[in-house]
Amino acid sequence: MLVAGLLWGSAALRERQGSCVGRWGARGGDPRPGVTRAAIVRLADPIPVAGGVVDARAIGGACRGTLTIRWPNGHAAHGGTTWVVAGRFLGDSSRGVLVARRMQLLDARPRGRGALRDRITERSRRLFGTRAPLVDALVIARRAELDAELRERYTRSGLAHLLSISGLHVAFFAAWLNVLLVRLRFTPRARFVAGTVVMLAYVWLLGFPAPATRSAAMLVLLDIAKLRQRVVAPRGFVALAALCVMLGDPWSVQSIGAWLSVAAVVAVIWAGRATERHPRLVRLFAPAAAATLLTAPITAYAFGTVAPIGVVANLVAIPLAGVAVPGLMVALLLSSSWLAAGSGLCLALLDLVAKGAAALPGGHFIMIAGPRAAALWLAVLGVAWWLWNSPRRRWTIAARVSLTAAFLSLTSLFAVFPRLSDCQCLTVTFLDVGQGDAVALRTPAGRWVLIDGGPRGPYGDAGRRVVVPFLRSHGATQLAAIVATHAHLDHFGGLPAVLDTFDPAFVLEPGEPVPDAGYLGFLSAVESDGAEWRAARRGDRMELDGVTIEVLSPDSAWAVSQTDINEQSVVLLVTYGSTRLLLAGDAGMPTEMQLAGRVGHVTLLKVGHHGSRWATSDRWLDELQPEDAVISVGARNRYGHPAPEALARLRAHGIRVFRTDELGTITFSAKINGTRAITDIRHHD
Repeated sequence: MLVAGLLWGSAALRERQGSCVGRWGARGGDPRPGVTRAAIVRLADPIPVAGGVVDARAIGGACRGTLTIRWPNGHAAHGGTTWVVAGRFLGDSSRGVLVARRMQLLDARPRGRGALRDRITERSRRLFGTRAPLVDALVIARRAELDAELRERYTRSGLAHLLSISGLHVAFFAAWLNVLLVRLRFTPRARFVAGTVVMLAYVWLLGFPAPATRSAAMLVLLDIAKLRQRVVAPRGFVALAALCVMLGDPWSVQSIGAWLSVAAVVAVIWAGRATERHPRLVRLFAPAAAATLLTAPITAYAFGTVAPIGVVANLVAIPLAGVAVPGLMVALLLSSSWLAAGSGLCLALLDLVAKGAAALPGGHFIMIAGPRAAALWLAVLGVAWWLWNSPRRRWTIAARVSLTAAFLSLTSLFAVFPRLSDCQCLTVTFLDVGQGDAVALRTPAGRWVLIDGGPRGPYGDAGRRVVVPFLRSHGATQLAAIVATHAHLDHFGGLPAVLDTFDPAFVLEPGEPVPDAGYLGFLSAVESDGAEWRAARRGDRMELDGVTIEVLSPDSAWAVSQTDINEQSVVLLVTYGSTRLLLAGDAGMPTEMQLAGRVGHVTLLKVGHHGSRWATSDRWLDELQPEDAVISVGARNRYGHPAPEALARLRAHGIRVFRTDELGTITFSAKINGTRAITDIRHHD
């Protein structure tokens, strides 16, 4: 098996190296500005007018393989159509994106899988209207237009697996298909052939995602075992299905979906066998509880969210989905409006379950995703296994539960001690939120100010995933203020989640009308929270425990005159003793010129606009003369930030540069010792 794995893996590696992504990202992508990559591609899905991220297959030119393309705004396209796409490639061979700048339609006739998915999407819009994105996610695994708030709701309720095609969807499809074939009086062998062909066609339509492929392989193997009257051994059964998945796609070993799928089905099988002699109530809850516990370290590592409430929510949601998903499929197949209405009712009930479960206090845990979160839930899993395997004597069970409770109480007590002895200093933490900004400022007396909340989008809510867990873990219970530097989603996107958790005294933002639905929603959340709203203007000052926070920009005239939202950014100067920090938001060179001669030397600079080439000019650096600079930026982002030109200017001035994409979260601290300020900067993943 080792030799076979090496041979098969080497073949997969050679195949990737010959693909477009493998060639373009062989050295981590080409960072030089102006380098253009081009390919002839066939789109896997339709693209709305607003653009977005789409998968495509390169079918011509010097390279082949699957490409992820960032499609620009204003260029709608049908799935299955063929285009010449040119732009800049960002990322590496494992995760790269082609940012399309120029597109030319070659073949307007939709073809292949993309054509069928395009027709399904169009019919979905016609039958289901505003619910069409949810229908597309449940039926064909198309999540591009799914609302971020809806994604977050299903994640917090433990129902996220319903939005990404999992083995459960294939099981629904196969079960109802089998019912139909039985009603048509097919023989067992004919049912096996027909069911296998139709089921594999459906998995092909989905694009062979690892969870769906695993489920299809298990169902086919189970049918073969039944036909041959063989006893199915669960461990070998799951292992053989996983092997089939890896034979089809060796890179599935790196897929979080594949790990979750296999772990969940192993947990369900184990729970069914372990509780077969227990009361009915235990047998009812055991599979969901086991699946939640076994997948918790994986979800904590990848997403930072674990939802125990899903144990209960799934008991209601899975039967609803078992009716809704096949109903949606039939409605789309027959283009039936009355079937769509019935399925829509099931969807509404499913969403109601998700809303109720997500709103339940203590139903979900949010933490900073990564190894620490995974280790915590791995320990929880170990304790659960230890308690389950305790001898069935009351005093033994009681003793183990008491020991666990004592241990949790003791560790909770120790967790308080570091906060009681925290340094009486100013700390400014630049959170690693990906391509966006979030800065948490803590005064010497322990009061908190949050500047921006990170992005919110198809890949999650940084406010809920990173900012809220960080503040909670450091003992924050309320915020003195929130500052939204400007109306771009990578800055204000995570703030509604923060408002849901903490009550700020007031919220500061540029105060200029921006016709953006997301930003208006954020302002509505501020009003609903009851926080005082203030428009930031030059000269505004806030003093907290010896820390002065001063607004340098915008002033009223400057804000009104700007057509670029970035130049309306709230620029803050933080002063503590002789320590001065400048937080520039996304302000660029025009704002720097406006502020020239008014700032002076600073200790640390939060570089404007994520290190764009259009910010952090030489003249600006000559005036500020910072010792250190922090760039908040996402790894392999589609904008190419930080720009080589900006980095060169910082190096030329002898400034130490700290980047969140390389170092993770970065913390700056300053303590006044007599008349001298002692500063320190550190980072942690």
